Amino acid sequence: MYLRLVLLAGLSLAAAPAPAVARSAVPVGDFSVSVAPGAAATVAGHPVSARVITATTSGPAQQVGLAITNLPAGVFAVFTPGTVTSGSSAVLSVRTSISARAGTYRLTVVAAGAAVRREATLLLTVTAAPVIRAAFYYPWFPQAWNQQGLDPYTNYRPTRGLYSVDETVVRQQVADMRYGGITLGIASWFGTGTDTDRHWPAIVRGAQDTGFAWAPYYEAEGRSDPSPDRIATDLHYLRASYGGDRSALAVLPGRGMVVFVYNAGDLTTAQGCGTVDRWNRARSLLRQRYGETIYLSLKVFPGYAGCPGTPAVDGWHQYGPARPEADFSRAPGAGSYTISPGFWKAGLPYTRAPFLSRDLVRWTAGITRMNASGARWQLVTTYNEWGEGTAVESSSGCRGPAPAGALCDWSGGGRSLFVQALHAQLPPGSAGAAARR
Repeated sequence: MYLRLVLLAGLSLAAAPAPAVARSAVPVGDFSVSVAPGAAATVAGHPVSARVITATTSGPAQQVGLAITNLPAGVFAVFTPGTVTSGSSAVLSVRTSISARAGTYRLTVVAAGAAVRREATLLLTVTAAPVIRAAFYYPWFPQAWNQQGLDPYTNYRPTRGLYSVDETVVRQQVADMRYGGITLGIASWFGTGTDTDRHWPAIVRGAQDTGFAWAPYYEAEGRSDPSPDRIATDLHYLRASYGGDRSALAVLPGRGMVVFVYNAGDLTTAQGCGTVDRWNRARSLLRQRYGETIYLSLKVFPGYAGCPGTPAVDGWHQYGPARPEADFSRAPGAGSYTISPGFWKAGLPYTRAPFLSRDLVRWTAGITRMNASGARWQLVTTYNEWGEGTAVESSSGCRGPAPAGALCDWSGGGRSLFVQALHAQLPPGSAGAAARR
């Protein structure tokens, strides 16, 4: 019996597994990620960039996908490239809209590899824009190329051709405007179901994630006297259809959706003060019904400053591109300064009034005066109103005869000369202007 127990015990000991050997806790194939600089500052409406740096810390190099979290409303980010091999870097472009609220934000850069995920932080400080440069924009093409018996309805040859307003075209136009320091497009809107309304989804998509913003130019006021009820309904429709934290619709923090109004029929004080009253009542209805607010800019008219409701209006602007400049920097509320490159209406002989010749020297001097004016709003009339010949979008020539010396080609070898002049004199306080000092 004793011998049998000893033999069994020996067999049991021989079958016991060997003790486990402790392994290293360091993952195989690891990397690190950092952001340089770790803190950056910009002005709302303008971009800022940083470099995302990766390094292989163990194992072979691997593919790393980049993403970002904690973006506040009105702030967008793009990585170039979006995927890197560990040991290389990418450029992080942070694009802010005028809708971005001033403050300091902790953005998290997420780098995802094959089996591990690493994070780094960018501390972003956004300050409110002291000056906003905007351009009037017309989303009515291709319909507007053929009108009033003229096809195309313009005296010029747009370098982009007789284009349709679609997302691809708009992205090119937005890049053009942003180059000129323009951070807001004031896009014509004639009402629900109109050509301009049908093209608004394309212009919003074309500006998505760029930091460029859109505001409606409410055109119905130039043709009639819409009721406060209709105005409130229209404005809610725009906000509900095109708004949201990631949208390109301009909403100034604490002030509301930006709305410009083409109240061109206000030719007397009585007419104009009536418009002011209707729009102030519409604002009250908008708040009561939908809890929404607007930042309102009306077109100036005779005696506008003396209307009882004027103190409630946020700003005033002029739309008169047959004159080179309009200085309303001292208007009640937020002042504006408007410049025009020229005015030559389709179908009219050269110099037939209303008319303004194109002159790059005068345009450049106008930008200088606009920058010196102290106006909160710098307005360009226009980016692409080809029918009236006020576009700063690139042209490669005149369609018909023009006298010697007439400026027909301002394509600039790829970038509009008028936009180049805007770029050379960016708005005071903008990130680009600060970088040039």
